[in-house]
Amino acid sequence: MSAPASVPTTLDVVYTWVDGAWPGYAAVQQRHSPTPLDLNPERYRDAHQLLRYSLRSLERFCPWVGRVFLLTMRPQVPAWLRRDHPKVRLVHHDEIMDPAILPTFNCNTIESHLHQIPGVSPRFLYLNDDFLFGRATAPADFFADDGRIRVFGSLAGERLPFRIFDGRLRFISLGFIEHAPILVDRDLFAAAIASRPAEIAATRARRFRHDAQVRADFLYRYHLLARCRDRAVAEPFWRLLRYHRFHKIRQNPDTEARAFARLRALRPKFYCLNDDQGDAPNPTVNALVRDFLQELYPQPSSFEQAGNS
Repeated sequence: MSAPASVPTTLDVVYTWVDGAWPGYAAVQQRHSPTPLDLNPERYRDAHQLLRYSLRSLERFCPWVGRVFLLTMRPQVPAWLRRDHPKVRLVHHDEIMDPAILPTFNCNTIESHLHQIPGVSPRFLYLNDDFLFGRATAPADFFADDGRIRVFGSLAGERLPFRIFDGRLRFISLGFIEHAPILVDRDLFAAAIASRPAEIAATRARRFRHDAQVRADFLYRYHLLARCRDRAVAEPFWRLLRYHRFHKIRQNPDTEARAFARLRALRPKFYCLNDDQGDAPNPTVNALVRDFLQELYPQPSSFEQAGNS
């Protein structure tokens, strides 16, 4: 077995992001699929500007970050983002994907191309735009003491090949296990994608998510635990919960207020605020989310344009 690489002192970060309210975006979606499931607004809206606050948390608690890559559909870009920031790299889908599969609204397709982002570091941290940092974090939080990659997303290190699909085995697909940052080794990720060519091709051929599709993040975790145990080690969920939380934002203001109070008290190293508000988000809950984020991350980051708050 090969020896694990040493823990890096700097990591690039890759975000995926989309704004469902972008002019013309909904019309393009509807041309390709009119079904309510495909057009689920929870997958596309940017109601809480979580990416803005995620970058504030990143700058505050992760000073070791190198460059920040934002992968999105052309011509989208957050209105508040400093395009001239020396660390920011904006990458549009058409720069790394086959034109035949574009436009795509399928996160499984998009994530299957992460290793193809030009110029990204050999190992990088992959984040959804609803991930935030709550206290000081280091690259070592994503590596074991011996340098192996910590693999989040298992109960006890199980290697179940049928779990690579989007909708399989939901009783094990617990949210607090799967919604966490992923340390990506670019070469190992590429090998994982190459290990299932037919399934990846079928996934990329569909413009929207489907239960039978391969999830690139699941496939990567499986590949690490099944074939790369000299480079990776499972981080059981009970250990992950010492410093990570996953929270679904729902519609009951009292429940949400208690949840945000717990997050304030715990200050996890990283956590996820997942939109689960349906078609008509409760304005009172939206105000609670906004107040929580503004309280924890009041200072604009250097990634934001001056005066665009």
